[in-house]
Amino acid sequence: MVFIQIGEQLKSLSSLLQLLSDGQYNQKNPLLGNASIGGHARHIIELLKCVTNGYDSGIVDYVNRERNLLIEKDKNLAVRELYLLNEQIIKSDKEIKLAVEDESGNTSNFVSTTFYREIIYNTEHAIHHLALIRVALRVMELDIVPDDFGMAYSTIKHLSSQNNIQN
Repeated sequence: MVFIQIGEQLKSLSSLLQLLSDGQYNQKNPLLGNASIGGHARHIIELLKCVTNGYDSGIVDYVNRERNLLIEKDKNLAVRELYLLNEQIIKSDKEIKLAVEDESGNTSNFVSTTFYREIIYNTEHAIHHLALIRVALRVMELDIVPDDFGMAYSTIKHLSSQNNIQN
């Protein structure tokens, strides 16, 4: 189902955060534009919250989202948010509107999408940020995630099929 992959990404991130010290969670990384693991976790959480919060109204607005810097600083809050999101994302599919910005910054324009499509987008978005988190972990010389952390499922399947052919 559409929720399995995003659920796995959220659990993977939550497990990682529980292994990090507060200092590691908040450490700025110059290779990532001075972002921290906490900043990437916050960004994943906030975009997914846009989808779950917009479900009832039928409007998802990523541009004007709430930016809660406490999530970026407090890894325990991030873990709680990840747990809640994993519970809140399981809903039936429906058509929704996605707010889009025009050239003047106005977000009163919309395109049609679906709840499931936005969950899939958020899955890919999370994978992208997990890959960046993996870079931060390498810079910190922390070998605490599996080899496929931050890797797209299609890539994992492809690599697995290649290994099966070679064996």
